[in-house]
Amino acid sequence: MTKKKNKKNTRPSSAAAPAIAIQSGETIESASRPIVAAHTIKGVDDSGNFYNGHEELATAQLRHQDEFYKANRLFWSSGGYNGKTDDEAMVGDGGADADGVDGLAFLDRYLSDNHDAKRKFDHAVDLGAGAGRVTKLILLKRYSEVRLVEGDEGWSKRSRVYLGRKRSERCSFSNQRLDNITAEDVRNWGEPADLMWVQWTLQYLIDVDFVDCLRILSGGLRKGSGILIVKENRPYGVAREDRFQMDVPSTVGGNERYDLTRNDSHHRFLFHKAGLKVNFMERGEETNTYALSVSV
Repeated sequence: MTKKKNKKNTRPSSAAAPAIAIQSGETIESASRPIVAAHTIKGVDDSGNFYNGHEELATAQLRHQDEFYKANRLFWSSGGYNGKTDDEAMVGDGGADADGVDGLAFLDRYLSDNHDAKRKFDHAVDLGAGAGRVTKLILLKRYSEVRLVEGDEGWSKRSRVYLGRKRSERCSFSNQRLDNITAEDVRNWGEPADLMWVQWTLQYLIDVDFVDCLRILSGGLRKGSGILIVKENRPYGVAREDRFQMDVPSTVGGNERYDLTRNDSHHRFLFHKAGLKVNFMERGEETNTYALSVSV
């Protein structure tokens, strides 16, 4: 599992933006919002099916779980988005550097607005690391050491080349898939993480694995100060922002892989089930980025 930029919609959203502007296409929204009821989470897939509530979605995901994950493993082992560079293969276009700048600025804003004298900057974890783009452009600029966790063996090996010798000396590498990660896997990483970062990766998990994964990962955060950053696509443009969009591997929709674009309410519903709370959130032109911690 690794990164992907949303290519489904091309028109900017017409929805009203929150009041506090950060930069073009990026705004701060309230961290605290009510958790929606499961029956209100609705959406469509690219084969024309409508899901009238979260139970229908979860049932369909479990029914096709093996098929979905098999298709995704093949997609990434075959080169992902097959760009001219490792970055393009990860995100699907040439926007990797700009995304790195945005991600680092988000992290700095969060840390500045939530100063904690006890916070450490020793260990970070890049989840669904792919070639190591987030590690290179964000995490190594603020943290002493980074563990890259990547499910595809080829990309995990490639990340050492992408990062280069000097950066790799500050890194450790784990070839682990997030859909079956265990608490023992996380304990074996050693020191608690001061930061975990997962981006354009949870969209490839079915909802039950999304929740289990985040619940297990949160057990590896440093108690009291560890944070989990999640950045994922959201429906935008011509898409209904109150509906999820699911791509499934089929001849009907023309996709080679499974992925699910969730809206804000859907994400918060799953964060809550995983025992996490939203401390800080920004809405970008195509994405939502969250800073999470363990609910007390």
